[in-house]
Amino acid sequence: MLAPAAASFELERPEIPDDLVAEAYDKAARQNVLAAVNDKVFYGYFSVCADGRGFGYGYTYPSLDGHQLSDALLWLGRTGIVKANWEYVRKFQKPNGLLPIAILPGKKEVMGTPVEANGGFYTHWAEGNPLRALGSTTYLHNADVLFRRTGDRQWLGEQIGSVNLALEYLAGLTTPEGRVGGAGYYIERPPRIEWDGVTQCYALNAFARAAALNRVAGETAAAARWSRLSSLITANFRREFWTGGRTVEYINPQHGRISNHGLTDVDWAALATGALRPGQRQALWPRVRREKKYYFGGMPTAIATEPERYQAWEFNKDHHDLAAMGRVWYLESWARANFRDGDGIMESLRRVATAGKRNGWYWRERYPPGAEGTFAGSGPNTYCEYPANLIRIVNRFVMGVEFGLDGVLTIAPVAPETFFREGFGQTVQWRNARLAFRIHSKGISGTYSGPRAQRIRARIGEKWVTRELAGGSTVSFEIRG
Repeated sequence: MLAPAAASFELERPEIPDDLVAEAYDKAARQNVLAAVNDKVFYGYFSVCADGRGFGYGYTYPSLDGHQLSDALLWLGRTGIVKANWEYVRKFQKPNGLLPIAILPGKKEVMGTPVEANGGFYTHWAEGNPLRALGSTTYLHNADVLFRRTGDRQWLGEQIGSVNLALEYLAGLTTPEGRVGGAGYYIERPPRIEWDGVTQCYALNAFARAAALNRVAGETAAAARWSRLSSLITANFRREFWTGGRTVEYINPQHGRISNHGLTDVDWAALATGALRPGQRQALWPRVRREKKYYFGGMPTAIATEPERYQAWEFNKDHHDLAAMGRVWYLESWARANFRDGDGIMESLRRVATAGKRNGWYWRERYPPGAEGTFAGSGPNTYCEYPANLIRIVNRFVMGVEFGLDGVLTIAPVAPETFFREGFGQTVQWRNARLAFRIHSKGISGTYSGPRAQRIRARIGEKWVTRELAGGSTVSFEIRG
């Protein structure tokens, strides 16, 4: 595939009244996420590591990593790369909708489990085949953010069949009662056989988003089916995955409901995705909000606050995933944004920024339990998960920017009070349009230029305000509240 002509895009550092986090954003973008892009492999290729070699040169990891990096690249204006990567991954989808965990050209096996001739690695080597629910949800989330960013209805119409096929595979993992199988969602060791709480939360979110995309595409029957499944999984989660004022980590076929490892990432996932009833949310939020035991070695966010309580039967190999990881940090930040906890989000951003600065502005894959403030990590030294999620968290939660399926751009910032007093902002570029905005104590102001009119929906304190910005030339705007 030939690369199209490069679009004009200027990477601008967000205006944040915190020099450490502002610099971390710039380094995460330039030195990590953008450095992982490699057109020499193919246009649309990006590695999971900034050095291009960690976890294999030319290898692709579409499940989870593929979404974290794709989403970050969209925030950095690299839409063409993300679309091309989507096309590459789609070629590996099986007739039953199954997508690969990894694409490993030339590799024959992983831990004794065969890689198929096309390079697709579809079945995990670990007991319980963990991650098997991950490919479908990742694929859906990539379709969702791509359409929101581009508004390209023709593209959506061409892709919706493939998206629905992936969701059919996920539906096949779901019991009539609404439990979604697949062992661990994004962890392998321990695998959380068989019904992982994080899997339930991401699945109900994916089906809800799939329903919305299908409504846009005019696929009303599919939209209704996915909406019903989302509701079924949500109802089951509220019933089976709730105990003692917090969530159940997973349900094991032999040992039943497991919830004895303290607070876990399932608590963050439930608060992030809206999986709980209002009363459950209000009971859980105070428990997790200030729990520092989630921060291993000073880094957000661990999968469990009491990892020492895992038992031997729960492991298939070792304790690899009992660590702080960027994927859990994103869930924490998402949950905090739902409760408008700007102070909590910024504290975690500063922790991640400090770890990167101490390591030459690179991040490790995992941060196992250790002394507070050591930032001693494990795994590849240039892993892009923390940098990608840093970019996502700053844009989507701190700045509060979200692209609606209807084309409306929302700005609903979640930041400390000091930010509103000092002012902060960002420049967003999409569909040949550019919006530069600054948030301050009196509201939001900025400029917009683009070929078409643009609706802006902004949250000013407790008030929502909508403005229609004219297209065709650069216009200034101010939203006061």
